Amino acid sequence: MVPHQRGNAESPAIPRAVRSGDQDRQTLFLDAEGPAGVVGVAEGTGVIIKRPNGRWRVQVKYRSRVVADRTFDRRGDAVRWEVEQKRLLHSGEFVAPAAGRITVRELADEFREARKGQVSVRAWESDESALRVHIVPAFGKFPISSVTPPLVERFLVDLAVSRSVRTAARVRTTLRGLFRYAVKTRRLQVSPAELVPLPHPDSRTGKVIEVDPFTVAALLDVVDAQRKLSPWGAEVTLVLALTGLRFGELRGLRVRDVVSVPYPGIVVKRSVPQSGLTGAVIERATTKSGRSRMVPLSELVLPVVLKAAEGREPNDLLFPAPEGGYIHAQNWRRSVHWNATGLGRRPHDLRHTAASLWIAAGVDIKTVSSWLGPSTAKLTLDTYGHLMGTDADRAALDRVNKALGNPAGTRPAKSSDSESNGEA
Repeated sequence: MVPHQRGNAESPAIPRAVRSGDQDRQTLFLDAEGPAGVVGVAEGTGVIIKRPNGRWRVQVKYRSRVVADRTFDRRGDAVRWEVEQKRLLHSGEFVAPAAGRITVRELADEFREARKGQVSVRAWESDESALRVHIVPAFGKFPISSVTPPLVERFLVDLAVSRSVRTAARVRTTLRGLFRYAVKTRRLQVSPAELVPLPHPDSRTGKVIEVDPFTVAALLDVVDAQRKLSPWGAEVTLVLALTGLRFGELRGLRVRDVVSVPYPGIVVKRSVPQSGLTGAVIERATTKSGRSRMVPLSELVLPVVLKAAEGREPNDLLFPAPEGGYIHAQNWRRSVHWNATGLGRRPHDLRHTAASLWIAAGVDIKTVSSWLGPSTAKLTLDTYGHLMGTDADRAALDRVNKALGNPAGTRPAKSSDSESNGEA
């Protein structure tokens, strides 16, 4: 058996061929006494050699150069791997194993540089933080080819337990971007992070930052307390809580965005985020989702918005900072003493407050989603679905209350003292 050789030169004899594959596959099976390599094999040829220790070594050559080399215990495994490598070569999907020897730290440095100018500043900062604080310390010394889906899943579970599921989700987004970049630049064939799930929010494997909205009464108490410290800051709190706007969206509102047709509302056209590293305001022409939306103004917040627009030009900021220019979130928090007046909640819970109030009022989840502006109604349902009650729930609660001696059902019965005093 003589292997195929390009040109007219005479091919060297190959001793003791164990088996020859068909010409289409162009695979040579050599025993332990055969040569360690074959000179002049055709492009895309695989050579499978039985070693003295009984194992099978596969060499896949392309343009007379070994591009893949691996050893197996069983010949069947060697054949399958060799066939797959040649398929990848012919389809243009082949990734040289040596390319995966780059470390995660080296890939992360390259990924950071490649992302500059390609994504928003906030997205870049989020990735940079996840890489620096979590990913590189955990995987930095690993060759990227050694990172497996089970390894990534274990890392995310540990992160969810030690920090929160939300942190794990943010880090997973960066991990997926990092390994997609490795696939795109032909370092890996498949991303090990692409299909890795998060710990289930209802499981005991991770902590969850729960949605903690204000009640109407609690919100008004907070606004009253803040009004004594900063009337301007208290109005911002009320608007955030009753419109569900993100802070960057409120920062970017113009007077012309306030409309009265078809109903009193605000047209949210843009978001102006603020850098978490430098504090600089980043002007942007669209919202986070890239789409405009209409947010209604209830009677409780409409006077505040109309007062803010009064006497200003259409292109003026609707809620500028007291000294002019864009509001800075840190300055607003300080002005209202949020840590003291916020009842232990985060400013983002003001957005949750709007959603919970709309749901409690019977607004359907699709409408709530359109007012809030997430990407899908499913995301809104996943976040706020537990706040939704059904008519069956309310009817069942009425029956329970009546069974416990309250004939009014879910409404508290009037006490005899109240009736004797003539109270309604």
